[in-house]
Amino acid sequence: MIVTADERTSAGIVVGHEQTFRAASGGGILVTETVRIPAELTDIARVGIALETVPGLEQVEWYGRGPIETYPDRCRAGAVARYRSTATELYVPYTKPQENGGRNGVTWIQLSDDADRGFRLAFDRPLQVSATHFRAADLATAKHDVELTPRPETIVHFDVAHRGLGTASCGPDTLPEYRVGPGTYTWSWLIAPLGNRSNA
Repeated sequence: MIVTADERTSAGIVVGHEQTFRAASGGGILVTETVRIPAELTDIARVGIALETVPGLEQVEWYGRGPIETYPDRCRAGAVARYRSTATELYVPYTKPQENGGRNGVTWIQLSDDADRGFRLAFDRPLQVSATHFRAADLATAKHDVELTPRPETIVHFDVAHRGLGTASCGPDTLPEYRVGPGTYTWSWLIAPLGNRSNA
């Protein structure tokens, strides 16, 4: 199945998005993404997908950089290994709410409840990933961390391209090589229920 959509920014700029869904031979669903960022968008935050789960999937395990927060331009201190935490513990409480808790170079991540029910996401290349109880809009609209109320759901972001952390608000801006601009971005990911280890 192929799903095609044109998304419009608040300024009316069209971003093309195509998803192809296929049943994977070992179980699960394989999704291929193609996103076309137009020339007008020269410096954006990220290109990726956000999934919102049912409540209760608090346990998080991943293979990638960790255990600390890491981003494309701040990741040398994060060793690549297998890690385990919770969505609550991955949150970094910056006084001014903002993007936080990401892990760089992730090849798979799984979420589960206390009974080990959940799912695994496996990627065709290392991605920037986060698991949080806050939507991006929650962080953007809050002026202070005490204004945030965690959601019972877990929101998973996985980005094929993610801007570096520098914003010139305190110190220099992000270096050019860590900025995200126009072009066509294509990547694939597999979602499968836990208990199916064909994507390990």
